[in-house]
Amino acid sequence: MSLFGESPPNSPSVATEAQNKSLFGDEPAAKRDTTSSSLFEDNSNDNNSPWSIPTPKKSNRQNFVKNLLPVNQVPDSYVDAYDNLLSAGQGHGAGVSLTAVRKALQSSQISLSDQGLVLNIILPAGQDSASSLERGEFNVLLALIGLAQEEEDIGLDAVDDRRKRLPEPKIPYLQQLNSQAQSKPAEPQTPSPKATRSNQRQDSFGGDPSADPWASPAIKNIPPSTAAHTMKPTSSDEFAPTAVNGVPRTTSTFTTNSVQDSTSTSADMANAWGSYNGSNSGGYSADTTATGGFGENNDPPRARPAHQQHNSMSASVALPKGTGELVTITILPDKEGVFLFSHHNYEVKTIRRGSTVVRRYSDFVWLLDCLHRRYPFRRLPLLPPKRLQVNGNHLAADNSTFLEKRRKGLIRFMNALVQHPVLSQETLVVMFLTVPTEISVWRKQATISVQEEFVGKALPPDLEDSLPSTLPDLFEQVRAGVRREAEIYIGLCLLMERLTKRNEAMAADNLKFSLALQTLTEGNNDVYAIDTNDVPLLNEGINATAKHLATSQSLLEDEARAWDSGILEDFKKIRDAMVSMKDLFDRRDRLAKDNIPQLERRIQSNETKLIAIRQKPAGTAKPGEAEKVENSITSDKESIVQQHARGVFIKECVRDEIVTFQTTIFTQSQLHQEWAQERVKYSELQASNWKGLVDETESMPVGE
Repeated sequence: MSLFGESPPNSPSVATEAQNKSLFGDEPAAKRDTTSSSLFEDNSNDNNSPWSIPTPKKSNRQNFVKNLLPVNQVPDSYVDAYDNLLSAGQGHGAGVSLTAVRKALQSSQISLSDQGLVLNIILPAGQDSASSLERGEFNVLLALIGLAQEEEDIGLDAVDDRRKRLPEPKIPYLQQLNSQAQSKPAEPQTPSPKATRSNQRQDSFGGDPSADPWASPAIKNIPPSTAAHTMKPTSSDEFAPTAVNGVPRTTSTFTTNSVQDSTSTSADMANAWGSYNGSNSGGYSADTTATGGFGENNDPPRARPAHQQHNSMSASVALPKGTGELVTITILPDKEGVFLFSHHNYEVKTIRRGSTVVRRYSDFVWLLDCLHRRYPFRRLPLLPPKRLQVNGNHLAADNSTFLEKRRKGLIRFMNALVQHPVLSQETLVVMFLTVPTEISVWRKQATISVQEEFVGKALPPDLEDSLPSTLPDLFEQVRAGVRREAEIYIGLCLLMERLTKRNEAMAADNLKFSLALQTLTEGNNDVYAIDTNDVPLLNEGINATAKHLATSQSLLEDEARAWDSGILEDFKKIRDAMVSMKDLFDRRDRLAKDNIPQLERRIQSNETKLIAIRQKPAGTAKPGEAEKVENSITSDKESIVQQHARGVFIKECVRDEIVTFQTTIFTQSQLHQEWAQERVKYSELQASNWKGLVDETESMPVGE
C-alpha cells in the first residue's frame, strides 16, 4: 500500500469503530494482530544500515486520518492555526507537539469525555503512539473539535460528511496565537535578481536586482593555493553522479548495504535489541532550522597524563585549522517541478559568511562526486541516500519523517565539509555555499577541474624521510579499529532512536491517561450518589494526578526532543566519522595502486634492447629506432618518479586524516557528559513533579 493516498479497505467502518470505542481505545482481543512484533522486537531487514528507518508498519486507519483532510480542502483558519503553532515554538519533529494539542483541547471548552474521544480518534490505542501531529492529522483534530462544539456526532464519518462545509472551531489558545502572528511587524522585503527557480529561491538571493546573478562574490577570498589548480572547460554532463568500480558515490556502501564481513558485535546487538525508530524531531526549540557540526571549541584542551604526552604522532603534525563555519539547512515548503520531476529545495545558510543559497538533493550528490574525484584519499563525509527502505518498501519522497532525516543528514554532511581543514578551502565547496544561481546552470558556465590533488605536485626532498616507517602498521591498526566501531555505532544509533521513540510514546500515553482521569470526575457524583460528601475531595485528588501526568507528558516530550536533536545527532556524527574513515581505507586499496614493478621491468628490457641497437653495424639499424627506445625509457622513468611521489603523498594524506580524525575522541567525551547531565536534569524534574503529587493527594478520603 502507498504511504499516502490509498484508503483502507474497510474505511466505511472506521468511523463507527472509533465512535464505539471505550475511552481507553482498547481493541477487542480477536482483532489484534498476534503476529505483530513487540516493542522490543526488530522489524528491520538491514540492521547494519544507519540510514534505515525500521519503524513498525503503520495501520490503515492512521493513514486514513492523515489523508482525510488534505490542505487544499480545509479552511484557511486550519492552515493558519498549524503554521502559527510551528512559529510559536510548539513544533515537534514533523508536526505540532502533543503539548500544543493538550492546550488546544483544554481551551476548546468541550467536555472531558469529548476530549478523550477526540484524542482516541487521532491517537488510537493499540497502535504506535505518535509524538506529534502532522498537518493532515491536525486538520482532523480541528474538525472534530468543531463538531463537538456544535454538539454533533464525533467521528471520522461525520468529518467526511462535512468535508465541504467543515466547522471552524472557537479555540481561544489558537486565536491568541493568530493575533500575535498578525501583530508582528512585517519584515522589509529585499529586491532579488531574476532566477529560474521558485519565488522562495528568489527571496533567498538578496542584494541589488541589477547585480550579476552569475557572479561568484566569495572567489576573491579563496587562498591562491586552492584557487590556482588547473581549470579546464567541461561539458555540463561531465560531473553527473556516477559510480566508479561499481561503487555509487552518493553515500557509503558500508552504510546502505549489509556488510559481508561484519563482526558479530553489531549483529548480535541488532538481533537482540531490534530497532524501534520513528520520526526525527526538531531541536531543543521547535524551529525547523537546525544547526549541525561542533564549530570551534574555545575551551582549552584537557591536559594529558604525563605518561601519554610523548609517543604522539599528532603532536608533530601541523595541520591548518578548519574555518569554524556552521551551516544550517531548511526545507522550503513548496515543491518545484511537475509530476514525476518535482523535487524539494533546501535553503542553505552559512553563519559566518552570511550567505544564503538554495540547493536540491542532486546538487549535493554532484558536489560529493566531484570531491571523490579530486580528494579520493581524504575523509569525505556521507550523504543521506535518495530513498530509505522500511520493511522492504521504499518510503515516499514526500514522507515528512524521511525528509526530516534527510535534512539532518545534509546538515551533518555540509558541516563536516566546512570544518575539514582541506576540504573547507576547496573552490567547489566555497562556490556551492556562495553562488546564488542554480548549480546545474552554473556548471554550464563555469570552467572547473576535478583533477586529483596530487597531479603536478612536486615531491619535497625531505617529505619521504619525515614519514615514520611504522605508518603501514598504524594504518592497519586504525583500519581494523574503525571497522569494528563503525558497526557498533550503527547499532547504537538505532538503539538511541528506539529510546527516543519510547519516550515519545510514553508522553502520548500520559496525555491520554490525564484526559481519562479528568473524565472520571464528571461521573463520580452519580457513582457515589448515596453519600457525596467525600466526592469533592476525591475529584480534587484525581485532578491533581491528571495535572501531574500532563506535566510528566511535557517533560517526556522535551527529553525526547533533546535526545533527538542533541545526543542522537552526536552519535550519528561519530558514526559518520567512523564510516568515512573506513571508506577512506577502502578507496586507498582500490585507487592507490601503481605499476612501478612493470615499468622497471620494461625499462630493463628497453635498456637491453637499446644496447643491442647501438652495437649493430652502422647502417643496419632502422632510422630513429634508438631514439624511440630512449624516449620510451625516459617516459617510463618519469612515470615511476610521479607514481612514487604520488604514493608518498597518499601516505602523508592518510596520516593527516588520521590526525584530524583523532578529534572525535573529544566529541565522544562531550557526548557522554551532556547525556549524563540531561538525564540528571529530567530525572530531578520528574522526581519533583511526583513529589508534589504526594502532597496534593494527602487530603483524599481514605476511610476510618
